[in-house]
Amino acid sequence: MTEPESVGGLYPAALQAARDAMVRGEKDETRQHYTRISQVRQDAWGILLNVKGGEYGEPREVIDVDANAPEEDPRQIGQSDAVLSDFYSLLIIPPYGHAGLLITEVKGRSHMTPATLRQLNFRLRDLGVFLRVTSDTVDAKAWSEFLEDDSVGVTGVELVQSSQSPDRTRFTTENVRRSRLHLDLEDGSQVKARVVDALRAMIGLEPRRPQLVGLVGLRDFDDEDFDEERIITVCDGKERKIDVRSSWPKFTYAIDTEERLSAAEFVQEVLPAALDSLRLLNVDVAPNWRPRISD
Repeated sequence: MTEPESVGGLYPAALQAARDAMVRGEKDETRQHYTRISQVRQDAWGILLNVKGGEYGEPREVIDVDANAPEEDPRQIGQSDAVLSDFYSLLIIPPYGHAGLLITEVKGRSHMTPATLRQLNFRLRDLGVFLRVTSDTVDAKAWSEFLEDDSVGVTGVELVQSSQSPDRTRFTTENVRRSRLHLDLEDGSQVKARVVDALRAMIGLEPRRPQLVGLVGLRDFDDEDFDEERIITVCDGKERKIDVRSSWPKFTYAIDTEERLSAAEFVQEVLPAALDSLRLLNVDVAPNWRPRISD
């Protein structure tokens, strides 16, 4: 994040950009996706956005699945109608410096981070300001804490080949776009113990990347034959994959609730992780940093 000195810092600039974005949403014709910031609330270092978005471009029907005969009275959705979902996005911006946090609600694999940044950057460009997300440091810390939990189990290894290896070794001689080799690891086996040890060795901000092909004893291949090498972990029935060939993947914090949190509840839920991240980024946290949002 760049701090625009002419307008008193990043916080008021981002706040005004969010308010300006409420006037009109964004219609992305390439992705056939509509996005709109529907509500903006602020307190202390925080700016909470309600971001609504969804796809359009295909006629559909909506039915009430709890009705006695749900398909007898469908409602039509036109080609230009977007079905919107609501997401929270919380900005935590100190009144100084050039770094802050963006904490975004995730539903399944859906979130509004790119669309939210496009909305804000479009309105910040006249100030010469551009917001971008860099998450390696925060993600590395979160993954390290996750891997330190004894309840996290390792179930397998996944090796992906999407381009020819240097010596043109391939799974098949046919013209395929991508080949994927999945290895389920046997409990109590030596190979699983080696993979678990390698995973534990990755804990820390500068992990040592293991060579998975050698660890699992795969014949006729080496690590250069694969574009992606993943260790598959499971915790509380949820599968997470870590690609050891690249930087840490985005870490998603799980919120244990059956119903969606209110705005106030969401902010309170994420503040502990936000505080840890601010300290990790060497931000001098003031006593009054914590936002309190009312529903």
